[in-house]
Amino acid sequence: MELNAKIYVAGHRGLVGSAIIRRLEEKGYTNLIYRTSKELDLRDKKKVETFFAQEKPQYVFLAAAFPRKYLHLSEICSATNE
Repeated sequence: MELNAKIYVAGHRGLVGSAIIRRLEEKGYTNLIYRTSKELDLRDKKKVETFFAQEKPQYVFLAAAFPRKYLHLSEICSATNE
């Protein structure tokens, strides 16, 4: 990849995505683009297509994940005993 290549990192706020951003910046990549999930919902096909048509990234790192709700053990036990 060229150092000025347009690179989109999906999930830049998460553990993996933020590590990708840091490493790319350390290596000298300067044209990084990213959006929060509020700015671009990756589950919305039309919005994603529009984003890609407008931004035209040359490379994409997909590190986005759907956040999960972690349940307390008592919540799991009560749910299975109902």
